Amino acid sequence: MKPVIHYLTTAAAIADAAAHFATCPRIGLDLEFDDNRYRYGRHLALAQVWDGREAYLIDPLPLEPNMAVGLEPLFEVCRNPAVAKVFHSCKSDILLLDELFGVHCRNIVDTSVQFSMLAAEDNNISLGRLIQDEMGIAVDKGEQKSNWLKRPLTEAQKEYAANDVIYLFDLADKLANRLADMGRAHWAEEENAALETVRFGRDETRPWAKNASKFKITPDEMPMFRELYMLRDTVARTLDRPAYHVMSNEAVADFARRPLTTTTQLRNTNGLHPELKREPYASQLLALATAELAPDGPLPGERRGPGFRRRLSGPAAHRAEARETLLLALKAHLVADHSAVLANMVLSNRLIAEVLELGTVAALRPWQQQLLRETADAHGHPYESLAAPFA
Repeated sequence: MKPVIHYLTTAAAIADAAAHFATCPRIGLDLEFDDNRYRYGRHLALAQVWDGREAYLIDPLPLEPNMAVGLEPLFEVCRNPAVAKVFHSCKSDILLLDELFGVHCRNIVDTSVQFSMLAAEDNNISLGRLIQDEMGIAVDKGEQKSNWLKRPLTEAQKEYAANDVIYLFDLADKLANRLADMGRAHWAEEENAALETVRFGRDETRPWAKNASKFKITPDEMPMFRELYMLRDTVARTLDRPAYHVMSNEAVADFARRPLTTTTQLRNTNGLHPELKREPYASQLLALATAELAPDGPLPGERRGPGFRRRLSGPAAHRAEARETLLLALKAHLVADHSAVLANMVLSNRLIAEVLELGTVAALRPWQQQLLRETADAHGHPYESLAAPFA
């Protein structure tokens, strides 16, 4: 029997529902949002809540331009540590809540985190696959990439959205029982607690740098790449269109290497939004070819300088090498004693580099430290030498 699905579109209805959610020990939660697919920027399109019996689809679009005010009762529940929030793969959702509304969820239970602590062959599992594997239910995911900003929502979209939350309690309980049987319940608790500290990065001063690195833009090409990127962003914001609809990433890289210089070139170039071929943007685009552009900073990979190991010499370098050798030996033991998946969760290449410099206490969660200590003890290795930062 399908559960009742409530479709809420007013601030009053949302406030009443949130008052009910605040009395629940836990709620299932998911968000549908547009990430530069149909509009400029990121936009919340729908919030889905499950109370264990009924599903609630909360439509934020009718609340504009006071969306944050209308959703505040729901946000209060998100912040309330007395109510557990059960998600699947929540990082994108909690980053969006922070970015758009400054909301930080408390008491998170993420079923993808629970599953990852099982250290199965495929840690990055979709919700549909997890429902199929754990509950034997095939869920239609055909609406996953539909336009969630378009109204009215179809019945298929509503059913898809509800399916994203109505199975979360059963999944969380099944996975919690499996983790408890394996003695790993506290592993998931530690990882879920860490999600409360996830924040959206607002301090990116050079947003073009990531794409520049991807397209191997040279230092000489960087000023042009930067100006094209920023002009594209200005037009996209004005039109409320995704930036790639205005000029593709590939086109930005191509024009950084071979700038457009004439109106004929501009008029005959495909793949540009028509607004770029009109004033005032057409003149701005063509003027870049002859402008004196300020130099740009280094690419991200160049900015960090030499790695920790490469900064050492003499006896310190030998001690660091011995420390890294010990970590690699422990990782090999983790593979043999448990699995390659679990070994990589405890000592990935990134974590090895962090432990090498910072020590296990600063770099690893308590469950990782415990497992690493047990492995070191079992194989006669000196774990204590890894606990503190490299001297």
